[in-house]
Amino acid sequence: MDPSEIALFSRVFHLPAEITITSVDPSPTELVMGVACQAPRMECPECHQPSARIHGSYQRTVADLPCAGRNVILALSVRKFVCGTPTCPRKIFTERLPGLVESYARMTSRLIALVQALGLVAGGQMGTRQADRTGIATTPSTLLRHLMQLPPPLAGAVRVLGVDDWSWKKGRRFGTILVDLERHKIIDLLPDRERATFARWLRAHPTVDLISRDRGTDYAAAAREAAPQARQIADRFHLVRNLADVLEQVLARCRAEIRQRQQGLFPELPASPARPLPHPKTWKQQPPQQMERKYQAHRSERGSISAHHGAARSGSLLL
Repeated sequence: MDPSEIALFSRVFHLPAEITITSVDPSPTELVMGVACQAPRMECPECHQPSARIHGSYQRTVADLPCAGRNVILALSVRKFVCGTPTCPRKIFTERLPGLVESYARMTSRLIALVQALGLVAGGQMGTRQADRTGIATTPSTLLRHLMQLPPPLAGAVRVLGVDDWSWKKGRRFGTILVDLERHKIIDLLPDRERATFARWLRAHPTVDLISRDRGTDYAAAAREAAPQARQIADRFHLVRNLADVLEQVLARCRAEIRQRQQGLFPELPASPARPLPHPKTWKQQPPQQMERKYQAHRSERGSISAHHGAARSGSLLL
């Protein structure tokens, strides 16, 4: 390639200064470009002293942003330098290519930034599908691994807090997830769902005015203890669960009468004129004792399972 074509390709692909393209090998599915750094000297990463003595070179391939539906592969020619500082423990070092690729990385910095953006927007599986449509070959685990390299967001003053438990390991180890409901962002993950852990976090964040939580008693007790100024409300999911539990009891009370009516044990009643809806206080009726015992047994079973998991966690800690 003549110098004008090399300069044109370097401008099109926005390569950093002193990094130039030495060759271009296009094919129907990918574009392989030879890239080398033309800097006369390089700074030692240990003692930060420049060196111009070249020890050798080697080839390194990294993936770059796709171009026109084709994968772009950079064939880097990387040089090794000899450090001239006698007291430096690193005698030979490899040149760094800042702005293009980090040490030991298999993708350029700009491709990693795009993969992280896809992971933030779409997650692992959906992000992989979207990346495939743009010509980026990756897997959900690779996408999530790059996503976890992002620094955690800085949690400012939280006013409306959402708290719920989640599973580090399904059915075995649980934690607590905290969400800023005004910014719709996850702000922290607690290692467990114990009352003391959540109370300790609330004491460190006294600006919380509203707490949206589940029906668990531990979170409620921690909020009353560590954030008495905050008003507690149930989240939408547990509001629906409360409604479903009440409907289950009401329908169970009517189930026997409905079956008897279907079997013809009760005569058809004449149609009565429409009556106004009753007041909620007069509408609420007690469920039958059999249904109440079944409901309480179900709650006790769930409580025993949680206690068993807690004992198992405590036993593992003692071991």
